[in-house]
Amino acid sequence: MGSDEFKGLLKSYLTSLRPKLKAAYVAESESNTTRDRRWLNGFMAAGFHSGLVTLKDLKIEHLTAYRKVYGSRMPDEDVLQLERRLTRLCGS
Repeated sequence: MGSDEFKGLLKSYLTSLRPKLKAAYVAESESNTTRDRRWLNGFMAAGFHSGLVTLKDLKIEHLTAYRKVYGSRMPDEDVLQLERRLTRLCGS
């Protein structure tokens, strides 16, 4: 796979991921419950295991979506929980 093709695939993947993450955080902010994340988790795992994104990329996308929805940084304990979730998700 050429560098330009990889960049195109990455851009396409991130373009698809961003609104999904934002929608998940919006739904979470509007209710006091956590939405079912199985589909989103599968989408992120597929991107990771296909070599398109790294754990760091996924974490940055989550933090960015959180900040856009809530208007503030994600609390440190939530960042740690996110890191554990992403590591578990992409570790197998």
